[in-house]
Amino acid sequence: MTFTHGSLENEILNAVWTMEENGINAKDISVSEVLSHINNNGNIRAYTTVKTVMDRLVDKDLLKREKIGKKFCYYSVESRETMAQNAINKLAGQFFNNDVRSLMRAVEKQCTGLKV
Repeated sequence: MTFTHGSLENEILNAVWTMEENGINAKDISVSEVLSHINNNGNIRAYTTVKTVMDRLVDKDLLKREKIGKKFCYYSVESRETMAQNAINKLAGQFFNNDVRSLMRAVEKQCTGLKV
C-alpha cells in the first residue's frame, strides 16, 4: 500500500471517509456522489477527472470498486484512522528510527513554533 498521493487523491479519500463516517452505505458511494461532495466544498472538478483518480486509487489499493447495476461504487480499504496511523509509523521509521515519541516531540515543537 502506498502512502504518497496527490491533493485530489486526498480530497477524494477524505470525501469517501466522510461519507462512510456519516453512515452512507458503500453501495451508495459513486463517482457522482464523491464529485458532489468535493464540488460542495468549493473545488470544482470534472466528472472524468474524479473518475480517473478514483480508478487510480483502486489501482493503489486505497479504494475498492464494485459494480452495482450500471454504476461502480467505491469504498475505502482502510479507515482514516488506520491510514493515519500507518503514515505516522512510516514517517517515524523514515526520520526517527521508528521512535514515534521522537516524531511526536518534533510535531509538538513544530506546533509551538520552536526549531526542531
